Amino acid sequence: MTGVEVRVAQASDDLARAGRIIAAAYGALDGYPADDEYDAMVADVAGRAADACIVVGFVDGVLSGCLTYVPGPGSPDYEFADADGASFRYFGVDPAAQGRGLGVAMVQWCIDRARDDGRRRILIHTLASMRAAQQLYERCGFVRRDDLDEWW
Repeated sequence: MTGVEVRVAQASDDLARAGRIIAAAYGALDGYPADDEYDAMVADVAGRAADACIVVGFVDGVLSGCLTYVPGPGSPDYEFADADGASFRYFGVDPAAQGRGLGVAMVQWCIDRARDDGRRRILIHTLASMRAAQQLYERCGFVRRDDLDEWW
């Protein structure tokens, strides 16, 4: 994975670009039900940065991916009734950088951080249309649970 870097976002990072990457990833999903309010929230990475752990990924120095790491209960973006879990949300990788290992590196960053945080598992939601994401998560060792699927 030469040229791939993953880290917590810094004030100097272009969070508006990160938001556009995430919004484009969501908007490209089959059957995505565009909703102006939700779309704006997904893209508002800078707004989430005040209360959340924003993780950015770079390929050859270019910001190419972003997600929000959710360390567990008590975090504003945590959606699960699992006191031992962590999560991540709002994940997108620029299509120009896909296939370079950035997605795997970003998920691994979350796995490593969850371990460091003492979490026993990571729980995430996906949609039926997120087939590429589901394949990525399976390659990273996740096991799909239909009860965690989201339906729009």
